[in-house]
Amino acid sequence: MRRASANLPTVRTLIWAVRAVLNLPLYITARACPARAAVQRDMRRFVQPRLDLPLPEALTWRQTAQALRHPPLRSVLYTRLRGSGPLWGLSARLLGAVYGGAAVLEINCEQIGGGMFSFHGFATIIIAQRIGQDFLFAQQVTVGYDDRGGTPVIGDRVRIGAGAIVIGPITIGDDAVIGAGAVVVKDVAPATVVAGVPATPIEHAADRFSARKARSAG
Repeated sequence: MRRASANLPTVRTLIWAVRAVLNLPLYITARACPARAAVQRDMRRFVQPRLDLPLPEALTWRQTAQALRHPPLRSVLYTRLRGSGPLWGLSARLLGAVYGGAAVLEINCEQIGGGMFSFHGFATIIIAQRIGQDFLFAQQVTVGYDDRGGTPVIGDRVRIGAGAIVIGPITIGDDAVIGAGAVVVKDVAPATVVAGVPATPIEHAADRFSARKARSAG
């Protein structure tokens, strides 16, 4: 038993080395693509998903490997590659065939700030005019068109809960939080928490959830 325990760190190191080699194409692409600054922030947000705490200044190789193993993050990477030109779009298709992204996660937006992250991006469709920095979203989220035409503009540090629907030519302000299951069809003011069907502001919730308040306090 003692000998087996002594060999355990060596086995773990070997496993990490093999994973690192297998993920090397993803790592090289993430470091070389035109959107590499945004991709780096995506990975740093994976390591530190809380908006009220600072991002790590740099990532270790192990942290980078862990981030690139996360299917929703790979989906975001492929979205950024497709927006970087035909050759990078081809690399997204090739990498996606080998290293799959999140199941049924579709993102269509020409302007996406760095730090986009989802723990569970399953069954999510996001079509937006613009998405700001540090956008966090859960599973089964729908962002897109309604019968008015047009799609949302999403500000910085916006969070959208599971099953929420955000549709139409509306603006979601910086630091806003969309509660799980909410249906949002009107503008949401900055640093506002909304929930319900149709979504309405939750009184006093901003004190608990506003990333802006947490940053100003620090």
